[in-house]
Amino acid sequence: MDDVLKVLGLAYRAKKVVLGEEILNKISRVKLMFLAEDISAKSRERFEKKCYFYGIDHIDQYSSADLSKCLGKGNIRAIGITDQGFAQSIMSKVQV
Repeated sequence: MDDVLKVLGLAYRAKKVVLGEEILNKISRVKLMFLAEDISAKSRERFEKKCYFYGIDHIDQYSSADLSKCLGKGNIRAIGITDQGFAQSIMSKVQV
């Protein structure tokens, strides 16, 4: 598991994430979004439009299995990070 997924798991345990459709309800709090690379085209379009409108960065280089494994849950396709510190930490690891 790489460093990005480790920080994502830590953010989940700190309760600084929202999952799935709940993201759309709490989009104003989301600082960074993960979309599984195997998410359906319709869902991807819906989430990407929200990201564009609210100016939220999104990462789509991990599969649903990778995201689910790092959170210890099943069938996770979208994750929203609500804490600025965790979002910056993840983005610094993605840029490197």
